[in-house]
Amino acid sequence: MMNDKNEFKEDKDKLDNAKSSFLKIINSLDNSEQIKQFYEFVKNILDKEIKDIDEFPNGFTKYNVNNVLTLENIKDKLRNKLSITTEAPDENIVIPKTIEYEGYTKETTVNVDAFLYSDKDVEELGLNGQLKNYFCNDCGSKNIESLNFISHSTSMLQLQYIFGHVLNGIEIDDKIVLDIGSRLGCVLYVGYLFSPIKKLIGIELNQFFADLQKEIIQEFNMNDRVEIIQDDITNHPQLLQTADIIIMNNVFQFFHSLPVQQAIWSFIRANTKPSTLIITFPDLKGQLDDANCTNIDFDKWVKEITIKIPYKKSQLTEDEWKDLKLIHLYKVL
Repeated sequence: MMNDKNEFKEDKDKLDNAKSSFLKIINSLDNSEQIKQFYEFVKNILDKEIKDIDEFPNGFTKYNVNNVLTLENIKDKLRNKLSITTEAPDENIVIPKTIEYEGYTKETTVNVDAFLYSDKDVEELGLNGQLKNYFCNDCGSKNIESLNFISHSTSMLQLQYIFGHVLNGIEIDDKIVLDIGSRLGCVLYVGYLFSPIKKLIGIELNQFFADLQKEIIQEFNMNDRVEIIQDDITNHPQLLQTADIIIMNNVFQFFHSLPVQQAIWSFIRANTKPSTLIITFPDLKGQLDDANCTNIDFDKWVKEITIKIPYKKSQLTEDEWKDLKLIHLYKVL
């Protein structure tokens, strides 16, 4: 009980000090125009903070709120550096020829990064004309259809689900996480800020994205636990052999031909050690089937671990529910 009283007093003292500091700042301003500008600045900061805390209702708020602000600063910096489609200058994205993506073409498909832009953000971008929501089948006619939106990054909700639920209960403070195809680095940033994971390694084939991640990690002082490698995963068997947790977000399907996908999956199969946890989205079996990896015996390689979504379906939108259902957890046999 005494500890509870001490903690309460410390919290109250912090709040009182914050209020006092705030009033000193207000009193230091010279005129009403400065006060109005300062008000807008504070309001924007608090709006972002409240929004991000709301996005992490069950797992991340136990961490310092500064970490939430740091993540928002990272997102802002990435948004300023990238176009809305968040594609690298030299990137060649290939639409998979699978049933799931039937009807998707380069003309009817738009990449919008789910880490940087929520569904609400996409809607607002469409309303203000920064992003098209429809395409015309016959130029100049009224025969229009909705564009297909895809993302090659993990959404904020998915990141919360992975680090706040899927890995919850697992002793991860001595573990090494490998993110294959780390792209913008969202898995690494969230893992660093909101988990005690010992080491986070991202391997990214694209030089532009690898350099971008290195820049963020350097600027936000994450070098002590985060490492970026720019290369093909097939050149680094030791990364797979030493990783305790491997994360893959549909990392090959949009960027490699089927023969290359088959070679990569065979390489991963050969180099993952027993007890390694693998998190994939979509499901690993489906990805192997789509790549026609007939040489890999799925049941002899991994066992799926059932994970339950910690929300009622009514708490999420249909798209949010589908996004979480995409995530699967496996243990290497």
